Amino acid sequence: MGIRVNAETLRQELEMSNLLDNLRFPYHQAIINNEVPLWIDGGIGQSRTLMLLLRKAHLGEVSITVWPKVLKGMCAKKNIFVLE
Repeated sequence: MGIRVNAETLRQELEMSNLLDNLRFPYHQAIINNEVPLWIDGGIGQSRTLMLLLRKAHLGEVSITVWPKVLKGMCAKKNIFVLE
C-alpha cells in the first residue's frame, strides 16, 4: 500500500496522462526539487492488521476517516459501525 514516486516517474506519469501542467503545483514542484519525502504510505498495513486481530469486517471500524452516509447506512444495517 502506498504511493511512491520520484521526479522522473512523476514526469513520466504526467506525460502519459497529458497533465504536464500539474508541474506548476507546489507539491509537484517539491517532488521535482527533492524537497519532500518521496513516499506516502500506510506503513505495514496497521489498519488491515487491526481488522484481522479485532475480527472487523470494514476498514472504517478501525480507521477514522470521512465515510459517505450511504456507506454508513449500509454498514449499520449489518451491525458494522464505522468510526467518525
